[in-house]
Amino acid sequence: MLALVILTVATALVFNFTNGFHDTANAMATTIATQAMSPRAAVALAAVLNLIGAFLSVAVAATIASGIVDQTKITVPVIFAGLVGQSEYNLRSVIQTAEAIASWQHFAILAVLELKNFIPSDRSISERLNIPLPIARECLERLERLELIKKERNSWSLTGRNMSTPDQVPSGSLREGHRQNILKALDSLAEDSVEIRDISGITMAVSSARLEGARKMIQEFRRRLAAYMEGGKRDAVYRLNIQLIPLSKEKK
Repeated sequence: MLALVILTVATALVFNFTNGFHDTANAMATTIATQAMSPRAAVALAAVLNLIGAFLSVAVAATIASGIVDQTKITVPVIFAGLVGQSEYNLRSVIQTAEAIASWQHFAILAVLELKNFIPSDRSISERLNIPLPIARECLERLERLELIKKERNSWSLTGRNMSTPDQVPSGSLREGHRQNILKALDSLAEDSVEIRDISGITMAVSSARLEGARKMIQEFRRRLAAYMEGGKRDAVYRLNIQLIPLSKEKK
């Protein structure tokens, strides 16, 4: 029994770590989105406060133990099983989120559900976004598991939860998502008329010291453009890509 208790305590630490994937996102999303703190600083603050909170109060545990559940049924094996199950769910949801970020289809589906006069069934979403039906269904199921969409009477709708990606945080999933979106831009360059797309650029000799300020200007431009484009009747899904890349290789 002692070995099981030690294993349960270790599993609780693993659970607490994986649960931070969700708690941190919920607590710090606004802080990061408004750039009040950097992602790393926000995550560090959330970790410290979550740890401190565990020592400040046991009110939740006391409430549960006050008659909500039969305490005689809460044995060490039951606690261990619950921790394993929740840790597995936390890890699976992180994997699902990474897969969603890495694929352009998921964000496109979330956007198409905002269109007016559109009945979002599996087939209509597949046809509107030119996604093969099996892939569309796989993406829809993943978004449903992430609780971003829900299905009622064969029609999909948004739940109100958001999926966003952080800036300046290295991520293989995010890089793959950018790669796919750039490839979609190449497809549009070859297939769409200039009347329904805009692809332009400028090559500059710049001061690299102003790069951080340029990033902030780009972020503000994205927000203003999105607010303008979403202000009218929503009848199409578009993707805005902005690439600011070095062409010269400088000595470090």
